[in-house]
Amino acid sequence: MRGGLAFAAAVIVLAATLLAGAGSVPLLDPDEARFARTSVEMLRNADPVVPTFEGLPRLTKPPLLHWIQAALFRLLGPKEFAARLPSISATVALLLVAGWVVRRRYGEEGAAWTATAFGAFPLVVALGKVGTIDALLSLHVGAVIALDLDMADERRAARPAVVGAVLGLAFLAKGPVGVVLPLLVLLAGRTAVGGEVLPKARAWLLGAAAWCVVVLPWALAFVRRLGVGTAVDTVRREALERYFSEGTPHGAPFWYYALVVAAGFFPWAATLALGAARALGRRRDPSARTAAYAAAGVVVGLAFFSIGRGKLPSYVLPLAPLAAIVVAWEIGQEVADPRGRKVGPYLAAMSVGAGALALCGVAVAGIRPEFRAAIVAGAAILAAGAVGAIVGLARGRPREVHAAVAVAGLLFAAVSAMTAFPVLGRERSAAGLVSDVPILRSGRTVVTVEKQVPSLCFYLDAVPEWRGAAEVAERVARPDRPLLVVDRVDLPLLPPEAWERIVEVGQSGRYRVFAPR
Repeated sequence: MRGGLAFAAAVIVLAATLLAGAGSVPLLDPDEARFARTSVEMLRNADPVVPTFEGLPRLTKPPLLHWIQAALFRLLGPKEFAARLPSISATVALLLVAGWVVRRRYGEEGAAWTATAFGAFPLVVALGKVGTIDALLSLHVGAVIALDLDMADERRAARPAVVGAVLGLAFLAKGPVGVVLPLLVLLAGRTAVGGEVLPKARAWLLGAAAWCVVVLPWALAFVRRLGVGTAVDTVRREALERYFSEGTPHGAPFWYYALVVAAGFFPWAATLALGAARALGRRRDPSARTAAYAAAGVVVGLAFFSIGRGKLPSYVLPLAPLAAIVVAWEIGQEVADPRGRKVGPYLAAMSVGAGALALCGVAVAGIRPEFRAAIVAGAAILAAGAVGAIVGLARGRPREVHAAVAVAGLLFAAVSAMTAFPVLGRERSAAGLVSDVPILRSGRTVVTVEKQVPSLCFYLDAVPEWRGAAEVAERVARPDRPLLVVDRVDLPLLPPEAWERIVEVGQSGRYRVFAPR
């Protein structure tokens, strides 16, 4: 019963954390606002096949998120809450899926540890709060893995058609990675536990047929509209070049994801590493099979993303439920054998203690005033968790150690998100600019300098022009007398002749608005 209540409490805390500010904090630049604006244009154009942004085709991602957002915009209006609801719902649903898997293997207490770990991961909370594609992809990847775990461990009748259909939805969420990643995890997990690695031919055919039923109606309409050449170029550019090309955006060294795991899966990264090593070492033990499967999936997933040229923290979000499963299993082993497994509780206690010290160091070194409250509150929560963990260590009770860390992790993630999210909304959105500078709503042409500002397009409900700093002087000389929106970091790029022709007429946050003299 206690495990069931703890699981429910973790779900409620995560949901409350994700919902806080969902309807009041402005959409963030660049990705969240760009997705939302694209969905607005899809709704107005009544075109579910080819997404557009600022009137031009946006071919970087398939349309699943835009379909969902457009439907919600029709129902609720083009508002922040409607834009974020898919990510919020997908994140909570993914937690429920992970809890379902673990409950069937390790009972209510195992599900509770999984929920508290998953809900405390900063990566999960950060991406679950914003209206981007990552949480939606992660839900479908997680559903495929959950179905495979259920089939592999329970020896139930195969459901390849269901798996194929869900893989189709994952493809419609983010393209080829939605198929490649879950299949890699499935192969790695099955290999680790000694299961049947490759499905039979009939299962492949049923799965492929279901995938085609889901994907081909949109894909064929897309090809018919834009042509085979455009479709091939899109796949090559957005999938192959992003993964293999030297010059791809977001390049990072091979070890990049070691840092992402340490920060994104805090405070359980050390427990994850220890649990993965132990689970893989006992992969033939029936009691460790699910954990070994999950650990193999995490390892192979991280290797897959590390080999790729382009790297972003959000890429590893689909691995978060697997990481939580490994953490829950490791905690269960330590609770069951408190005398034989002493390393794990010490690592967990040290993690929250190190986090508290790091935040204290940041506060002492100097931090922007708007983030000070979040830093101080986070340090206090982690320090309290460290004290509770130390008491548990002194009493020789690993369950108390991990409970202290779990509560501290959940509260730290919740408080940090609730305090930092509004600050990010003010800093990384043009919503305040549109509200504070009325001249922008006068109908005059608006020009953004050096960068696109998707949130300006969303909140102004108009398509701004884009110009480089060197073009400003010539542009303001035209008869339409445009308004210029410039990020403060780009002000030094404006040439002297541009400064001679413009005057500031407003500002808000990071943006300045100029008009011709």
